[in-house]
Formats: sequence, C-alpha cells, structure tokens
Amino acid sequence: MKENYIYRILNQFFTHAYPSEMEEQIQEWIVEDKWSIEKDKALYTIWNEVQIAPNEGTYQSLQKVKMVLGFHEKPARIFKRRHQWLKYAAIFIPLFLLTGWYLYNNQDVNTMEVVTANNEQKQCTLPDGTTVLLNSDTKLTYPSKFEDSTRIVNLEGEAYFTVTSNPSRPFIVATQHLSVKVLGTKFNISAYSTDDRAVTTLNSGSIQVDIKSGEVTNRYILKPNQQIVYDKIDKSVLLNTVTDESLGWKNGLLIFQDATFNDIIYTLQRRFDVIIDYDKQKFSNDSYTIKFINKENLEEILGVLKEVVGDFDYKIQSGKVTLIKKEVSE
Repeated sequence: MKENYIYRILNQFFTHAYPSEMEEQIQEWIVEDKWSIEKDKALYTIWNEVQIAPNEGTYQSLQKVKMVLGFHEKPARIFKRRHQWLKYAAIFIPLFLLTGWYLYNNQDVNTMEVVTANNEQKQCTLPDGTTVLLNSDTKLTYPSKFEDSTRIVNLEGEAYFTVTSNPSRPFIVATQHLSVKVLGTKFNISAYSTDDRAVTTLNSGSIQVDIKSGEVTNRYILKPNQQIVYDKIDKSVLLNTVTDESLGWKNGLLIFQDATFNDIIYTLQRRFDVIIDYDKQKFSNDSYTIKFINKENLEEILGVLKEVVGDFDYKIQSGKVTLIKKEVSE
C-alpha cells in the first residue's frame, strides 16, 4: 500500500500534474531519507516506463547533481548504496536540479521561517504550543515538527518566548553568540548581528545560557529577573538584576540599560524604519541608561539623546537622519 502511494506521488510529480505551489514541497519530500527504499523502487519503475533513452546531456546533468551533493569526494559504493535512485532520476533533473537538490543541501527540510520588517512585531505559535513574540527586523527558523529529543529553534534578532513545558524535550534557542536551554519558562533574547551586545533576560522559571567565546564555552544558570549581557567587542559577560520594565519593547516602550550608543542607534533604526547616518569615529561608543516610556516619537527621542550625549545636532530629510558632531572649540 505504501509503495503504491509513493509511486502515485512521484509519477504525478514527473508528469507535471501538481500545481506550481506544491512542486517545491514535493521536491523536498523526494530527497528526504525517509522511505528511501520505497522511493528507489518507485523511481526505478517510472524510469522503465519512460520511453526516452538517456543521452550525453542526461549524464552531464547527473554529474552536476553529484557535484552539488559532493559525491565526487565520496567512495562510489556509498553513492550506489544510499542514492542509487539518482541514476533513475537523471532524466528528470531539469525539474529540480537547482531547486530541489540544491535546496536540500543548503537548508533543512521542513524548516519554517517567520520574519519581521523594521517597525513590525509579529507573534507565532510553534508546533509544541510555545508562543514567540518577534521584535522588529527579526528572523526565527524552526522545524515544522519537533521530532528529536530536543526542540531547537534559531534566532536572529529579538524575541520573547513563552515555552510549553516538556521536561523530556528541552527547548533550545540558538543564536550566533549564545545558546539558551529551557524546559518551560518565559524569557527574552536580543541577538541582532549588528548590535555590540547579545542579551538574554529571564522573566520566570530557569534557563541555562551557554556563551561561546573562541574555543571556550562558558555556562550560566539564570534566575527570574536576571539578565546576562555578552559584549561582542571585549568578550566580557555581565549579570544584571532587572525588572519587567526591561522588556518594555513588547508594549511599544524603549528601555535602554547600559546600552552602547551604537546599539541605541541601531534600535531606533529598527523601531522607526529609518536610516541614521553618523561618523562612528567622531562619536564615543559609551553606555547609557535611558527610558522612553511615553511612546515618544523619533524627534523627541533624538532631542533627549542630544541632551544626554551632547555635542551633536541632527537633521531629518526624506526618511534619513544625519547626526552631525559639533566641533569642540579650543
């Protein structure tokens, strides 16, 4: 029954009977390891039914596939054992040479992705019931189904997680510089690639934070209302005690605690979807603690920064902000 079902799927695919929006999904399914033997048999049957003899172009296509998959570096017997059906599929290579096969080798099969633009927030629910609120300019990737012993998601940007408890399947958020492991809790991660710092804040429960610096990985256990800050510039780690106010971005607030000048500027760019141009060589990248809790607009915030940082003016023109450092008179 299973073999007949797989045969019908493959045969329908190769006769262009699927709508275009489903073709990519079928391509990804074809190259999965699951049911490889049944797929092998079905492809062999389809191959024998096709009344077209392979020519030189067919084998050239097959060679391209082998190069994409890296089989030129592996023993031939492995190729024959695990991917024997490639030779049967060679005649159909034009259908998915640079889509199905290349896609499979450059991203995980069944990977879901949620992305937010500047000045946008979005909430999503993961397969296990975990809810995630994404801040501006953020990307979250996760599997369509958690099948392993751990639930792993990848984050670029900032997000607040409310994790569904499952002690037998730890939940892990992986970012460029740190990894957070939990069983069930509420926490926030800010891990923008442009920012000077990566920050994890625990709201409730307990989390394990692993920070990799070079070849060394340091592990920290956070308690509620603790925040860990990893400085990408000097590789230092700081533990802070915070309040719920520190996660004010969820309510449209801007709370900066010991944030560098560069990070404040990057946050304003994401929040207000503008370009802020300034000469980093002329501005000191000092840290500041500032709170904007009345949903101030961009000009109001720049006015406060002008008073706090000092010695600069700004102009706003056509969606672009230019910070102009004042010359200090001797």
